[in-house]
Amino acid sequence: MKPTDQFIAANGLRHHLDVWDGGGDTTVLLLHGYLDLGRAWTFLAEALPQNDWHVAALDWRGHGQSEWVGAGGYYHFVDYVRDLDAIARAVRRKRLIVVAHSMGAMIATLWLGARPAGADGLLLVEGLGPMPCTPAGYVDRLTQWLDQTAPFDAARHDRRLASLDDAVRRLMRAQPKLGAEKAARLAAWAAMPTDDGAWRWRFDPLHRTRAPVPYPTDAAEVAWKRVRCPTRWLGGAQSQWLGPHLDRWLDLRLDVPRRLLPGAGHMVQNDAPDALAGELIDFVSQ
Repeated sequence: MKPTDQFIAANGLRHHLDVWDGGGDTTVLLLHGYLDLGRAWTFLAEALPQNDWHVAALDWRGHGQSEWVGAGGYYHFVDYVRDLDAIARAVRRKRLIVVAHSMGAMIATLWLGARPAGADGLLLVEGLGPMPCTPAGYVDRLTQWLDQTAPFDAARHDRRLASLDDAVRRLMRAQPKLGAEKAARLAAWAAMPTDDGAWRWRFDPLHRTRAPVPYPTDAAEVAWKRVRCPTRWLGGAQSQWLGPHLDRWLDLRLDVPRRLLPGAGHMVQNDAPDALAGELIDFVSQ
């Protein structure tokens, strides 16, 4: 089944979702990570056996086919949380399972900490809490943000691509496990032609600037502890994010099962879609 496009207006912006609709009452909402897009969940969708799930993959604001914030705006982390609150209510049917990767996992965790009844299940893929930031580090970030955005020079942060083949090469360099066939498909979704004959990635270059306000670690931990729906954590056995910080974050919730998928790095949905599909089927069936 090929996905269909759905657009939802939320918080002043038009958000895009790729939808695989089997007609049933279980909605599976897929949330991508930083500088990614919803269509990249296709490998997972294709690995699932035929079912009646209503699967929807969101493009976060400023990513994929969702609208950019425009002049004078910025992408503050709480904006994503507010978007998720609106979109989850708009797409859910009788049951809502959230599957969230990386940045999307952090957003989903914060949302479900604030809205414990918002979903019926949470599958975190390579999700971890924010890195600690000192008061001096906060001021340093603010300085860097001002340097990058006052004024904002889009050309400075918009890394152009020479061609679609260039996009494929860059994806394979960034994700060595991807393979040529997957990289070509992903590039076709993630890159777009420009008016001057070049190519660019489908996200607002404003995302490449340093966010000025780190999410407080203590508050994030409170949100994580307040998540009440059934939750499972999945990671790549070869992920670069494995380590003491992740262990400390996960140990705050010893009741949450955690599993590492062999052969996968950080981009689990690209590296091991079949294994991830198996975990999702098992999780939804419980």
